[in-house]
Amino acid sequence: MKKALAVLAAVAVGLSLSLSSVAAEKTLAERHGNAWPKSANGYVVKDQCKACHGDYAKLAEKTKNLDPNPHKSHLGDVDCQECHKADKAKPELTCNQCHKFTIRTKEAAK
Repeated sequence: MKKALAVLAAVAVGLSLSLSSVAAEKTLAERHGNAWPKSANGYVVKDQCKACHGDYAKLAEKTKNLDPNPHKSHLGDVDCQECHKADKAKPELTCNQCHKFTIRTKEAAK
């Protein structure tokens, strides 16, 4: 009986991990669904993003544990879609057009 429970627990944990990794791979447009912001010409307008996610100061505070902080940039208020693409699950740093950053938590960067 104990072995059967252990096997069931292991299967449940494995299933939940695989489901969470699948969920993490949804594109930005899939995560936003019908709430994906668009302007009249179909492109995202950063003011629409900031209405829900906050301004760059608020975003920089939320991501302060990342090195480098992607929302604290010498480029200022870039358009969100420069990094956050509707058809991608993860951001593509516009900074890497000039730099070669790998974003990590500050603890991992040490």
